[in-house]
This record gives sequence, C-alpha cells and structure tokens, in this order.
Amino acid sequence: MANSKPVGVAYSDPELVAGTTITGAVITGSTSTSATVSGTFTSTATTGPVIANATAGLYFLTSAITANTTTTTAPVGSLATTTNATGLGKLFIADGTKWQYPVVV
Repeated sequence: MANSKPVGVAYSDPELVAGTTITGAVITGSTSTSATVSGTFTSTATTGPVIANATAGLYFLTSAITANTTTTTAPVGSLATTTNATGLGKLFIADGTKWQYPVVV
C-alpha cells in the first residue's frame, strides 16, 4: 500500500490562535526523537535570544543587520532575523563576532 501521508506539506495546528502567549515552557528530552513540553514559554527579549541553550540561540531583533558587518556576541551557530528594513526577510548566523548569511553546502 502506498504511503497515504502528504509529502512536503507543513502541518498547521487548527487550535493555535495567532498572538497566543506561551509562558514558562520547559522542553526536555532524552533522545533526539522525543521531547516533552511542560508549562509555557514567554520571551520579551528585544536584544537577547528568544530561546537558547549552552551553545547557541535564536534571536528576533529590531536592529539593522548587515552580513559580515554587524557585530554580535551571540554564540557561534546562533540564528537571527530582524524586523528592521536593513536585513528584513533574511536569515543570519553568528560566526562568533559578526552576523553572516548561512551557507548551504
């Protein structure tokens, strides 16, 4: 029997309401294929990471970002986007000192 699941289609949760605040979440998991979410998560960060672990973070910024020019103290591998016209719609990755465009090899 052929696979009946759509391939390459993202799942959208019909119960998720836009603008919902998620507060205090803890995400834990013992393997790379399982995780448990308990509580809720909120971030009001405008300059720091929205979420991070010991090695990298995810940043949603309002400041301008220019690849290979804008400096950062974010850990290597951290990802960022900005709502500023300079860098809007682009994804950036930290190299340890500056934001760069990610390279797909």
